[in-house]
Amino acid sequence: MDSQRHEAEETVVANLPSAGAVSTVETALARHRALLTAGLRDTLAVARQATLPAPATAALLETFHRQIEYHLGWRQADLSAVTAYPGKLLRPTLVLLSAELAAGRCGAGPEQRQAAAWRAVPAGVCVELIHNFSLIHDDIEDGDEERRYRPTLWKLWGVPQAINLGDGLFSMARFGLWQLAERGVPATAVVRLAAVVDRTCLELCEGQYLDMTFEGRGDVTVAMYLDMIGRKTAALMACATELGARIGDADERDGALMAEFGRALGMAFQLRDDVLGIWAASEIGKSAAGDLRRRKMSLPVIHARENAAARDRRTLTRLFAQPEEPSDALLAEALAILERTGARERAIAALREQVALARRALDQAAADAPDAAEAHALLAALLSYVAEVAA
Repeated sequence: MDSQRHEAEETVVANLPSAGAVSTVETALARHRALLTAGLRDTLAVARQATLPAPATAALLETFHRQIEYHLGWRQADLSAVTAYPGKLLRPTLVLLSAELAAGRCGAGPEQRQAAAWRAVPAGVCVELIHNFSLIHDDIEDGDEERRYRPTLWKLWGVPQAINLGDGLFSMARFGLWQLAERGVPATAVVRLAAVVDRTCLELCEGQYLDMTFEGRGDVTVAMYLDMIGRKTAALMACATELGARIGDADERDGALMAEFGRALGMAFQLRDDVLGIWAASEIGKSAAGDLRRRKMSLPVIHARENAAARDRRTLTRLFAQPEEPSDALLAEALAILERTGARERAIAALREQVALARRALDQAAADAPDAAEAHALLAALLSYVAEVAA
């Protein structure tokens, strides 16, 4: 089964429906892109120098680091450097915007809000590297041979090396976290943030375990699926918004509200992808009914299996059991079953619920504070874009 976490991010700015939406969403994602890109490069440079390789193995260890940089899009398969697009950097952007919002909630002016974002860069780097380490492992576990139209690490250098490279990237993520102290975040606060990160990493692994365990099972319920994506997809977004809010000096209430916002936003991203992956696949660069073709277990499919008549359940079981790509006729049958069981409506209802939870938490965290308005608007723009599919 393909990784569900990165697919939701990949469709954030693809084929946006209007010029206004393009401007707003791109503004949100571009606001701190240069700052975060520099932070990522600085952290990897610090990590590269931290272990002082011996002359006899320096060249080999340089290859280790360059292979990690390949995964990040900074190098070609021959490990030559490229001018790379830094990516959307969605999760670290959430960290910095949340820091801005929390600082504004406390009455900080523009320069102080920017300073809060600067302090939060190491946390953003940490979140982004955790996301990437998990993707390396996901690619191995899912057998995915390509990521972002390039061969995956395991496809190029083998599974054992790719596992080790993912572990190395996780260690580098912790380097990023500890750099918070160098930017003025108190040591006690850094330790508390580290506990949030560790809990989140455990949730990610639990979510991936559930995802793999669900493969081929016919007893997966909607409740089970929602819990899985809450761990695998939403947990890291909740971590991002909570880290940023804490660094921006949010109190306990507002820190919890921002974590709630991030988790609901993450759930909404995945549910949006579940809908578009079946009924609007061409809009996001996928083949028609693409998620059904790939036998991806998503909320609409699980709802249909729970609520379909016995004959229809057998048809869906047949579709998901066969190793080869299903025929157009079988796909048409499956789409008809989803229609009969109201699967699309069920997924959209779940999406609307998460959007409402996210919006309420975000509005309460900002609390109409004038100095939080700009960050609030940018975060709300991301949420509004996700909500458009349910309009």
